[in-house]
Parts: sequence; structure tokens; C-alpha cells
Amino acid sequence: MHRFLIFFTLALAAPAAGEPLSWDACLAEAAAGNPDLEAARAALAKARIDRQAALSPFLPQLSGGADTSENRTLGLGVSSREYGWSLSARQNLFSGFRDYAGRSRTSAALDSAQAGYEDAAARVTLELRRAFTALLYAQEQTVLTLEIAARRRENARLVELRYEAGREHRGSYLRSNASWKQAEFEVAQAKRALRVAQRELLSVLGRGPFEVVAATGSLWAVEAPQGNPDFMELVRRTPVYRIAEAQVRSAQAGVTAADGRFYPDLDASVSLSRSGEQWPPEQPRRLSAGLSLSFPFFPGGGNFFGAASSRAERRRAQADFLSAQYSSALDLENAFAFYQDAAERTAVQEQFLEAARVRAQIARSQYTSGLISFQEWDLIENDLIASQKSWLSALRDAANAQAAWDRVQGKGSL
Repeated sequence: MHRFLIFFTLALAAPAAGEPLSWDACLAEAAAGNPDLEAARAALAKARIDRQAALSPFLPQLSGGADTSENRTLGLGVSSREYGWSLSARQNLFSGFRDYAGRSRTSAALDSAQAGYEDAAARVTLELRRAFTALLYAQEQTVLTLEIAARRRENARLVELRYEAGREHRGSYLRSNASWKQAEFEVAQAKRALRVAQRELLSVLGRGPFEVVAATGSLWAVEAPQGNPDFMELVRRTPVYRIAEAQVRSAQAGVTAADGRFYPDLDASVSLSRSGEQWPPEQPRRLSAGLSLSFPFFPGGGNFFGAASSRAERRRAQADFLSAQYSSALDLENAFAFYQDAAERTAVQEQFLEAARVRAQIARSQYTSGLISFQEWDLIENDLIASQKSWLSALRDAANAQAAWDRVQGKGSL
């Protein structure tokens, strides 16, 4: 019955009703089309390729070639043509540990990109959850305002009958009609808010043109979490912590690479070639092998400045790492407290709503029988309506608080 009322409300709010969207359908659509997620996937793919490319310095560099040349003696008309081919291999044996530093840096970049993707997934999930919850809230708010408007209309009719019978004064009659008109305004306001909520969900899903959509399901009471988790353990799992930790490792690799410029480079090479006056060449093959040692004694001071710069970058990364730990711990504590507060508030609001319903039922009978005044009855009616609105808002806030708690942990559904 409740779901029927929601779809009936949507039919009133728009000329045509679109196909309802479930939470799982929204997740699938966002996973396929959200640009932030696509950018994070591309960054992760690039980091994986860079990680593989970092193996290149550890492997030999192979090359081959073929050539031909023609020699002509001027004035004699004598010419000769020569052909040749060659194969060569070169292997770096020592580069001051710069190749190991490059490998470490790409490993850190890959870990950072993986954490960045998880962070993007958690962020998009939060945005989608909030938009989906906002649409659920707008749908149920529209239903509630219709119910309130109908109740206000009945109340105004009851007061009008008592006024016409001389049992109520004109002020009460005008007050009840004003409350009815306010309820009708809130119905129109809720329908406009419903359209805005639909637009918000479409925006998060990446759809351009407006279309009428409906979120399936309803807001539900969130169970309050018990006890306190190990926040420091949760901090170490967050993408923010892992990104900052990867940046420290990358900065340390930068120091190693900068220090490597103070060491010599040692390379081994081997080549095989053959040449002759016809193709393929028939002269004996020539084989050569050697070692090459190079050491830049004074490259203009760039090695000293590079080493100092890399150490400053490492200090910055370490300071950012500490800051990330402190801020993540605070964010977790704050989000968990807000989640607990919001979940417990729903239980309190539910009790207020139940009490307001019973009081309103009793007060209506008492007012009809003339046992209480209009002012007393009106206060009780207003309390019921306020409790209904507060209950619905509490459900929305609890759902958003739960989503925010998942977000700060880096949990995403995409």
C-alpha cells in the first residue's frame, strides 16, 4: 500500500512516470558511466603499465641493423658496393641503484593509484547514496504532505461545522483554514523538491536531459552501532593513509635515485657484425665485447642540488603522512559519532511519533465531544505533524550518516 502511494504521488507530480530505479541499477549505471571513476581506472591502468615498464633497466637492450654503401673512384669509373649487418646487446650492470629506485617509485605509484581508485569509488558511492536517499525522502515527503493536507482539510471541515453551529469562534475557523492552505502549499513545495531530487540523481548518474525517475524501496531505520571500533586500525585501511604512505615510499625512492648520481655507471656490451661486397655478406663475422665505466666528476652541481631537493621532498611527504593519520583519525571519530547520534535519534523520534499519534487520536475525540478547546487540539495536531516530519527527516539523516561513515573508511560499492 505504501509503495502504491509513492507511485501515485509520482503520477501526480509529473505528466509521465519513468521506469523506477533500484539501488543496484543505480550502482551499475554509475560504475559504467561516472567520469570520476573512469579517470581513476585510467590512472590505475597507467600505474600498472609504468610498473611493468620499470623492469626495462634490468633487461638487456638489443638492437640490430643492416647497411649498404657504394664507393666510386672519380675519373677511373671504378665503383664497388658493400653490404653489412650487425647485432648488438647492452646491459647495465650498475647505475648507482637508480634502477631499483625507479622500480620502488613505480610500485609506490601503483599502490597510490589503487588507493586512489578505492577513494574515488567511495566518494562516488557516497554521492550516489545521498542522491538516492534524497529521492526516497522526496517521494515519501510528498506522500506525507498529501496525507497532512487531507488531515488538515478534515480538521477545517470539522471546525467549520462547529463554527456554523455556534460552538466555535471565527478565529478558530480562520486558523484551521490557514493550516489547510499551508498544507496545500507544502504539497506543491514537496512536488517541486521531488523534481529537484530527480535531477540530482540524474546528475550523479551522468544523464543529461531531465526525465522522470522513481527510486524503489523506502527509507528504513538504521541500527545504531555498538561500542567503539579500533580507530587506528581503521586509519591504516583508509585510502588517505595508504596514499600518503605510498608518497613517503616514493619520496624515499627519489632520495635513492638522487644519491645514485654520485656513483659511476657500469655497462657491458657485445656486438656481432658481418660485411662484404654481396648480400648476404660472406666475410668472417666480427665479434666484439667490452665494459664501459663512466663517472661524472662535476656535472655542474646538479647532483648536489638534486640530493638536497629529494631530501626536502621526503621531509614534506613524511609530514603529510603524519597529518593524514591525524586527520583520518579525527574524521573517523567524527563520522562514527554522527552515525551513532543519527541512528539513536531515529529510535527517539519513533517513540515521539507513536506518542503523538495516540494523543492526536484521543484529542480528536475529545474536541468533537467538546472536552478540550480548539487551541489545545490544534497544538496536539501540530505536534503530530511535526513528529511525522521529524521522523522522516531522522530516517534520511541516519541513512546519510551511515553512508558518510562508509565513505570516511574508504568503503565503496562500485
